[in-house]
Order: sequence, then structure tokens, then C-alpha cells
Amino acid sequence: MPGAEARAALEVAVVRVGPGMTPHNLSNTLWSFLTLAATRDLPLPACYPALCALDVGSLEDVRLIMLFHAHMMYTELVGGDVRDEVTFPPWIMHEAREAWMRNAREDATVPTWVKDAASIIGELGVRCDVECLSECGKFSIGVFLPVDEVAIEFDGPTHFINTSDGGKGAAPGDAYRTSPRTPSTELRDMFLRRRYRTVLSVPWFEWAELRGSVAKRAYVVAKLKAAGVSILAPS
Repeated sequence: MPGAEARAALEVAVVRVGPGMTPHNLSNTLWSFLTLAATRDLPLPACYPALCALDVGSLEDVRLIMLFHAHMMYTELVGGDVRDEVTFPPWIMHEAREAWMRNAREDATVPTWVKDAASIIGELGVRCDVECLSECGKFSIGVFLPVDEVAIEFDGPTHFINTSDGGKGAAPGDAYRTSPRTPSTELRDMFLRRRYRTVLSVPWFEWAELRGSVAKRAYVVAKLKAAGVSILAPS
């Protein structure tokens, strides 16, 4: 972390260059400030309110989605003295919110391994919904157990910050075992934990190691029991 003097200089520079930022750079900067505040408990910089007040101009959906994500972080996950100083423009709750909700509705691709796990959960006598929307409509959940208020997310390779291939002779998932998850994945779970009793994560490399239906069933049973889910069918 830079010292106080350096931080102050950086904040002054951000305010100076902010009005000339492209919408792309401005949305990246705001999203990054909020992500660090939400996931690393870093204070929002003093320049943050000034950036929120800037006219971002015309934005495509991906930037609108980033800014609504930042807005949700700000309103749900971040505290601090800067909070009361910020007023978001009205379009945040209109165009940006609609872009986010539309993306959540369209995020309905169901990988085979998610279908397999959901099938096992059903065989165990536990009701589950696959790729459903949260009650607020803002999040798509991989597998949801409505009776038990449990959200299960299946984290593929893109959910991890993989920095190497694990070295010679390493198994395909070895490099991911110690790899941090992406900030977006951390944030997803933070939001879901505010809405549901339990959030379970299934890393892709753990599932890939399971050989045969018996091993997969045992893995799912262990996950559900750890979450306090009652299993009706014999395991």
C-alpha cells in the first residue's frame, strides 16, 4: 500500500484526469474501487464521490453491468465515511439495472457436470432447481435448494486466478488448488450469502477427479450433509 502522502497525490490526480476518462476507463476505475472496498476492506478513496458524479456518456451493456455491480457493492457490502457523500445518477437504477437483470436472465447455460450433480441431488430426495434466478432477480444460481435455502455454485476454471500450469507432471487441476478465486466470484458469494442460509462451492477440479457414479454420489452427499441438508433417500 502507498503511504498517506502518495495516496493523497493519487486521489488528486484521479479527480484531475477523471473528466477526460473514457466510459470504459471510468467504469473500470469505479468497479475496482468498490471491489477492493468490498473484498479487501480497503476504504473508499476521497475522490470516489467526485467520480460518481461524472457524466459517463454513452455506455454499452457491459459497462452498464459493471456500474450496476459497483452500485450493488456500494449499497450492500461497503460501509465507511464516504458512503453518505455519494449520489448515484438516476440511470443507475434504470438503464444499468435493466442491463444487469437482462444478463442474469440470459445466463442460463447449464454445463453437463451441473446437470449430473442436480440429478444426484434429486435422487437423494432433495428438491432442487437448476439455473434459476434469485428471488430478487439479480443473480442466476447454478443449483438452488429452496426448502433448505442453499445455493450451490459450480466454479469452472474462469473462476480462479490461475498463474501457472502446475509444472511438469502436474495433474490438470493442481495449479488451481492454491489459486485465489477471482474477485467477481468472491463478490458473487458475498451477495448470495446475504440472501440465503448457505452458499456451497464446487470447484471444477474436485468434480473432475471423481470417477464413476458412486464417487460422485458420495461427494454430493458429503457436501449436502456439511450444509445441514436432510437427505431423504438412502445414501
